[in-house]
Amino acid sequence: MGKWKGIIGQSFTPEQFREYVAGLRWDDWLPEFIVLHHTAVPSLVQRPSGFSRDHMLGLEKYYRDEMGWSAGPHLFVDDYRIWVFTPLMVPGVHAKSFNAQSIGVEMLGNYDVEAFTSGRGDRVRENAVAAIAMLSAALDLDPDSMMFHRDEPNTAKTCPGRHVDKATFIRAVKDYLTREPASGFTQLSASQAGLTQNNFKSEEFGRAREYLPVFQAAADAYQWPAELEAVMQQALGPRWMTWVLMGIASRESRFGLLLDEDGRGDGGHGHGIMQVDDRSHAAFCDGEGWQDLRSSLEYVHHNVIVPSFNYLGENCFELVKEDYGALFKATVAAYNCGPGNVRKALEAGTEVDSLTTGRDYAKDVLARAKALYGALS
Repeated sequence: MGKWKGIIGQSFTPEQFREYVAGLRWDDWLPEFIVLHHTAVPSLVQRPSGFSRDHMLGLEKYYRDEMGWSAGPHLFVDDYRIWVFTPLMVPGVHAKSFNAQSIGVEMLGNYDVEAFTSGRGDRVRENAVAAIAMLSAALDLDPDSMMFHRDEPNTAKTCPGRHVDKATFIRAVKDYLTREPASGFTQLSASQAGLTQNNFKSEEFGRAREYLPVFQAAADAYQWPAELEAVMQQALGPRWMTWVLMGIASRESRFGLLLDEDGRGDGGHGHGIMQVDDRSHAAFCDGEGWQDLRSSLEYVHHNVIVPSFNYLGENCFELVKEDYGALFKATVAAYNCGPGNVRKALEAGTEVDSLTTGRDYAKDVLARAKALYGALS
């Protein structure tokens, strides 16, 4: 089937896998969907400690020398780690009709007979959901496009197992991408925004330019401490709050490009470009104000951003070592997970983003803000 493409053979925690994927570029091949498999053999019982580097080398020998294939699946996921096998930027071999278009993910276990929602199977499921969510984010893939191996028209297999329900699994991927909408704001993933960090699509830049005067007017209404102004102006220029608000709008809804025809996201709960959530802001969402960007920006100004900054300043200033830049980053994180959760993260000694969606919300928003500043200022 052609020259052997080699293997990566490295394993990652979900957090490490996120960083690994963020550094990849699909220049020569762009997958269109992800295919989920189970190994069946070996089963969980046959791999009590999950996979090892030696197992990866054994699989390489099997696919290359015994099967004569040019590659194997892209990922092997056990209950401990995510293993990258075939390089993610080239087509693999895992499901005949799907190979040219898809990334193949193999879960350790035989889910025709082994439990998938409890014990070790549940931990495999969690790692697989995380890996697929991160790949969907990086590649701008709709989770609904996912295929199971049994969907392949030339197979009679039950893979990834009778105990794996497709709709439930896809729902778990979507939940991973949009979880923790605390403080009433629906947070969409970087993938759903069609971005990886600050690589914007041209259509989004068009929206950003169109709405720039509205964001500038909203930003001018803020009054921040002089110490914060000094720090943020150095990073993003004199109109820095404009770019921060636009960074949030980019992360939330890609300036509205992700919303349905009624202007909503997250199954109808997120309202407008700033994605105000009706589960926490029913009064605002019951009216028509959310349909107007100016009104939404005024609402988040007075009901989210400034209150979060004040709360964190009163309760967490020492935890951020009285650093105004760090305090503002915590405020941005609070837009996603709420100031209370940011306070919990700081008190636990973890990053302000540790309880945000994707554990990267503030970092990503500020990266987008910097990119917009560089492009539109």
